[in-house]
Amino acid sequence: MPRQRWVGRKGAAWVALPMDQVACFVSLDKLTFAIARDGSRVLLEETLAEVEAALDPQACFRVNRQMIVAADAIRRFTASGKGRLTLELQVAFDGDVQVPQERAAAFRRWLAR
Repeated sequence: MPRQRWVGRKGAAWVALPMDQVACFVSLDKLTFAIARDGSRVLLEETLAEVEAALDPQACFRVNRQMIVAADAIRRFTASGKGRLTLELQVAFDGDVQVPQERAAAFRRWLAR
């Protein structure tokens, strides 16, 4: 059964973040964060691989080594050369969110479900 909420740290406090408020999960400097739809970050104790294993594969997709996105957090995507895709998420994110060529076809099939 997929996880319904994530518990992690936001500053000095522990918080519970419901899955329906998560836009994406990202690994930065060997730390895993859940990024909420309001843009806030919650530091998780799980690795990105552990997070991926606990998610509903219909609702979330691992787009690259550093990021898992929720389907309903994707605004649009565009081709960005050499078979790659660039995603625009509903939450502001530093830098481009890229889907590499080897994951692009699987991403398009997953999103069309």
